[in-house]
Amino acid sequence: MPNTNEPLGTRIRRVLAAGGALTAAAAAAAVMPGQAAVAVPEEDACVLQELPMPEDKYFSIVTGMSGDGSVVAYRAYPAGLETYERYPYLYEDGEVTEVPMPGEDQSLSGVNEDGVAVGSAWVDGGIRPYVYEDGVLSELAANDGGAANDINDDGDIVGMNGQDVIVPVVWREGKVKPEALPLPEGASSGSANAIDDEGNIAGGVNYDDGTHAPYVWHADGTGEELALPDWVDPAAVMAFSTNDIAGDWVVGYLLTSEEENAVRWNLEDGTVEVLKLNYAPAINGDGLTGGARDPEAAVVDADSDLTFLPGLVDPAQNWFGDMVSEVSEDGDRLAGQVFAGEDEAGNHILKAVLWECD
Repeated sequence: MPNTNEPLGTRIRRVLAAGGALTAAAAAAAVMPGQAAVAVPEEDACVLQELPMPEDKYFSIVTGMSGDGSVVAYRAYPAGLETYERYPYLYEDGEVTEVPMPGEDQSLSGVNEDGVAVGSAWVDGGIRPYVYEDGVLSELAANDGGAANDINDDGDIVGMNGQDVIVPVVWREGKVKPEALPLPEGASSGSANAIDDEGNIAGGVNYDDGTHAPYVWHADGTGEELALPDWVDPAAVMAFSTNDIAGDWVVGYLLTSEEENAVRWNLEDGTVEVLKLNYAPAINGDGLTGGARDPEAAVVDADSDLTFLPGLVDPAQNWFGDMVSEVSEDGDRLAGQVFAGEDEAGNHILKAVLWECD
């Protein structure tokens, strides 16, 4: 398990360089043609609100949000981070619902506007995928385990299947068994990280020669590998992945031997750009991208304008870092976590929060 007392940037570098995966699968809905563009929020127009916490918990992070922003998934941690047990919750209309999950490292990584949530937990030595609907938690069918990373408003679920050889899959709405996503020639494994309401899926593939690449499976059955920015030396790349997809937009992560940055692709234009963010888990159909420019939470709009979001402590005292991890389709609600100081043992404290933006 990673040392969660490391600063945000250091933690991301260590996990990804070790071959781990950081996915932030958000139910980000595509904006339909004809809708007005959503402007980036003004810094003083976003109001910070902490999500409710049980009296015996103190530490929490956001793990998912529906595209319309109506349902937020988050999880709480035990005092002192003494165990790997986690406590998932759903927040909707001011009400909190606890979602008991078996095992350890429990998380609801995606939720749709109907309140159907998906996630995973470490059970009996392996990762198991789950879906929570109408108050009932059910394990999804999977061969030798797997993980459920995201769900769209149609009820399609994406994730991965297997333990040793990991295959990207989709559980179609109403189907019990997962459907393996087609892999490009020369690839034998991968994962599906996010799905939008049009059925487009963002993930990654692993080639037999040991290389890895971000990948998109389109709703029409075609797929494409996503390109590096032209100026990046492929030999310097340590990690390169997708995090979220919404319509023509995909956001991901690029770690080289010298720096780490969020990257954003526009599929219609065929462009890729490095953003003014160190990490970005979320994007909406207007290209509004949520993430962090250490140590502050921030968003970048389609024109690449950067806006910082308020936190709970002075940025000069923020050694861990804040994060926008979810963006609603209209841009009015952002969700994530912020640094809130330290406990008596010197462990960092994070608080799951919402930013309501005018």
